[in-house]
Amino acid sequence: MIVEPVTLEGTHVRLEPLAESHHAQLSEIGLDEELWRWIPTRVTTPEEMMNYIRLAQQDQAAGTALPFATIDRASNRAIGSTRYMNIAAEHRRLEIGATWIAKSHQRTLVNVEAKYLMLRHAFETLDCQRVELKTDSRNRRSRNAIQRLGAKQEGIFRNHMITSTGRIRHTVYFSITIAEWPQVKANLESKLGGARDREPLRRVETLSDSQVEDLHRLYQNEWWTRGRTLEDTRRMLEATRVMVAFADASNDRLVAFARANTDETFKALIFDVIVDPDWRKRALGIDLMNALLAHPALAGVRHIELYCRPEMTRFYERWGFKSTGPEAQFLRRESS
Repeated sequence: MIVEPVTLEGTHVRLEPLAESHHAQLSEIGLDEELWRWIPTRVTTPEEMMNYIRLAQQDQAAGTALPFATIDRASNRAIGSTRYMNIAAEHRRLEIGATWIAKSHQRTLVNVEAKYLMLRHAFETLDCQRVELKTDSRNRRSRNAIQRLGAKQEGIFRNHMITSTGRIRHTVYFSITIAEWPQVKANLESKLGGARDREPLRRVETLSDSQVEDLHRLYQNEWWTRGRTLEDTRRMLEATRVMVAFADASNDRLVAFARANTDETFKALIFDVIVDPDWRKRALGIDLMNALLAHPALAGVRHIELYCRPEMTRFYERWGFKSTGPEAQFLRRESS
């Protein structure tokens, strides 16, 4: 996991790397004491704002943070700041925090969209397993806002920090995991007025004739299924009880498919995890695997297995799949 400076573009906001060039605009809107009431570090003068920016840049240089200026796209002016912090690359974990927004833009979609952009980048580009958020236990508004994002409260760290006023702060910790991200993403996109990067999808339980033809077409794109005939595809579906599929709701075209064979007790083997090339890079593969592994027929199975090329190993590791090592070999017998 390599966390590098990046600009994240949304409809309402743009998150760009925090720089000293943002100092003047941040000072215009960010010296209100009320903005820093719940943040351990207080900024009330232009000098303190410059020090705030420079300390954030020092953390970035140390590899523990990536600070952003929050830019209102309508005015193209800085209206606050946020950051990735407490970055633990070896554990594929980071925190979203140090967030403050000008009063003029509070209770708008600015914070929701900023969190959406950061969470999407964390899970879908940085390949995070976990994103943390925390807040002062007394900050009821912040606690409610974090829960509305879909984060789960994990506990309270008592006597966690000493604030700038000398008050001892208890800190409430929240998190979102990679398995929870698809649902959190859908909820955030709904709040923001619809899907951002993909057309609406429909879960498919039984494939229509045209969708069987779509699946046959998808098979021709993959090394392990290329050469299957349409009749092969039909016969395979007739023998398959555990499958998950998604179709483009606008035209009913099949765009994602996966299946499994299982005895429902000891073992299940996952096959044919396929996403239409036009729909890749949208976390649809994650949605597909989450749905397949949540299938009732797999609920009590002791071992779930699959095989893949080495470059796909990291993708499947997020669900706990691991190499069995040299003690097991994948064998194949071709029919004559």
